[in-house]
Amino acid sequence: MYLCTLELGPDADRRPAFRREVMTLGGAHRALWQVFSRDSEQQRDFLFRAETDAWGRPRFITLSAQPPVETTGAQLWTIIAKPFNPKLSVGDRLGFSLRANATVARKGQGQRRSQRHDLVMDAKWRADTAGHPFDLVVAMREAGERWLIAQARQAGFEIAQGVVDRIGDDGLFEKVTANLLSTKDYQQHRLARKGGNPIRFSTVDFEGVLVVREPGTFLEQVRLGFGHQKAFGCGLMVLRKVVNEMA
Repeated sequence: MYLCTLELGPDADRRPAFRREVMTLGGAHRALWQVFSRDSEQQRDFLFRAETDAWGRPRFITLSAQPPVETTGAQLWTIIAKPFNPKLSVGDRLGFSLRANATVARKGQGQRRSQRHDLVMDAKWRADTAGHPFDLVVAMREAGERWLIAQARQAGFEIAQGVVDRIGDDGLFEKVTANLLSTKDYQQHRLARKGGNPIRFSTVDFEGVLVVREPGTFLEQVRLGFGHQKAFGCGLMVLRKVVNEMA
C-alpha cells in the first residue's frame, strides 16, 4: 500500500478546465483515476480525501494499492508517495481523522429491504416524529459517535478515553472522562450525473484518538475504508502518531 499526497503541478495553472474539474468531488474522482488506473479492466483500488492548501488550491491524500503515476506527459500533479506498512501492536494509540458518509439502514413500512439513510437526517426524522426539538450539532455529535463506535467494534479498534472539559448543568466547566472524539462539519452533497438522477450523500468529519485492539483487522479495514461513497472522497482514515491527545 502507498500513502500519497497529490497537489497541483506547474502545468495545472495553464489548464483552467482541469483545475475546475478537480475542485469538485466527481471531477476529482475522474482525475485521480488517470494516475491510478493501469488498464481498462481495473477496479478502483484507492481511497482519497480532498483538502485545500493554505492558498485554497486542491490537495489530495490517497491510500492505494499502487503508487500514482502521471501518464499525460504534462506536470499536472506534484506527487509524494511513500509505502504504507505500519507495524502496530495491541494497545497502540493513534490520532486519526476520517471523512465518512455515515448512514443507518432502516426498513420503512411495507418495505422488504432496508434502505440507507443520512445519519443526521434520520435523527431529525426521529425527533420530529416524537415531537422533540432538534439540534443539528447535538445530533451530529451523538449519532456520529454511535456510528463510529459501531464501526470500531467490527474493525479492531476502540475510541480512546481521556479527561476533557465540558460545560455542566450550572454553566460552569467541569472535567469529565469522555471519548477523545470530535464530530464536525456535516455537509450534504449533490453530484450531477449524465442521463440519471443526481447522486446525493452527506459527510461528517471525525477526529480523535483510537486504541488498536486487533492490528490485522484494523489495518485491513483502513485499506478498505469506512462507510459508503468511497469513490467520492469518503472513507479514508488518516492516522498519525499521538503527541498531544486532544479531541
